[in-house]
Amino acid sequence: MADREPDLDPVHWLDLGPDPDLARDRPPPRRWRWWYALVAATVLAALLLTRNQNGADSSHPAPAGAAAPVSPRTSAAGLPGIHPPPPGLGTADSVSVVDAGHPLLDVPAGWELFGQGQGVVVRIELRNGRVTRTAAPEVGGTNRIFFVVGPDRAIVHPVGLVPGYVVRDGRPAVALPPALDQAFSVLPGPDPRHLWAETRAGTGSALSLLTLDGRPAGIQLPIPRDASVRASDRAGNVVMSGTGGVYDARPDGLHRITSGSLLAIGPTRWLTLECDETYRCASVVTDRGTGRRQTVATPLDAYAQNSGAISPDGRTAALLQPNGQGSLNLHLLDLSTGGVRVTGVTTSVDRTGGSRTLAWSPDSRWLFATDGTGRLLALSRTGQEVSLDVTVGPIDQIALRTASR
Repeated sequence: MADREPDLDPVHWLDLGPDPDLARDRPPPRRWRWWYALVAATVLAALLLTRNQNGADSSHPAPAGAAAPVSPRTSAAGLPGIHPPPPGLGTADSVSVVDAGHPLLDVPAGWELFGQGQGVVVRIELRNGRVTRTAAPEVGGTNRIFFVVGPDRAIVHPVGLVPGYVVRDGRPAVALPPALDQAFSVLPGPDPRHLWAETRAGTGSALSLLTLDGRPAGIQLPIPRDASVRASDRAGNVVMSGTGGVYDARPDGLHRITSGSLLAIGPTRWLTLECDETYRCASVVTDRGTGRRQTVATPLDAYAQNSGAISPDGRTAALLQPNGQGSLNLHLLDLSTGGVRVTGVTTSVDRTGGSRTLAWSPDSRWLFATDGTGRLLALSRTGQEVSLDVTVGPIDQIALRTASR
């Protein structure tokens, strides 16, 4: 008989539950798959809605007479349209007042000189001898800062993605209204209660007339693509540079000032450097009201462009001459005779793209200036210096307020 296979011991199976490795690979039950799909669809819909809302501002031009919407800025935290309050805003101890006890200058009581520097706005009541100093956020990291003074406030607006602020008389600094904060630049308007703001308009930009609170005032001028805003024209409008020269932007459009260089600006005169086709150049004074032109015999090619200020009566131009040491020397030019008076005053390089370190009084009797080291000066038409006898710290630019509040 053939040998048989020996009987094997019976096998007993022990059920330890599902294999955890296999469980990870197994698809979830159908009800969970529906839940995951619903969550994913909700997230996708939210992303598409946010994208469409952000794109609407740049795809539809603003109506005429209104400030165009602009893309929101991005805060330091990376959240669009959200600005954390700048340090020091709203603190009660940021405003200090010093009373000199005597007039600082023999001028009408309503004349007040304002100064703006890194971290400070200063208001000087010249007749009353009172100085109000308001600590404010520093706005470093930019090479241009716009400074506009209204009947009851001062506005500081840096170029770029740096928030600006407002200092109302006697109050701490607060953030700019959104319409002003989102503008690229701001400059004084045709009256103390309005300003010009460079805003977006469709795919381009425009000069929009706004109130000091940022509300549209009904005027909007398109800015050509190759043009750039330079400074106030000291008569309530805006100086721009572009193809073909320098232009005055007014409510009725752009008007060319010169195809040469603009040296000084005043409410009644322009001072320009003009050259012919053979590069023979001359200094020219133009009456803004009549267009009459007069040549000045004195060579002026050594003076900084867009930096001078002409007195309201049109008789004297304050010019700034680079001295090779990183600062500028102040000279006074008699526009009738061409005579130049050296004042001995040195001022800092202007950060505004147009001179705001100089301000004439309405009666053309005084020229106010800052040397950038904390001294504020008043000069007579003859160049005689009168110290205001106040120390305010480094000031970058100044403005004179004469209208009653």
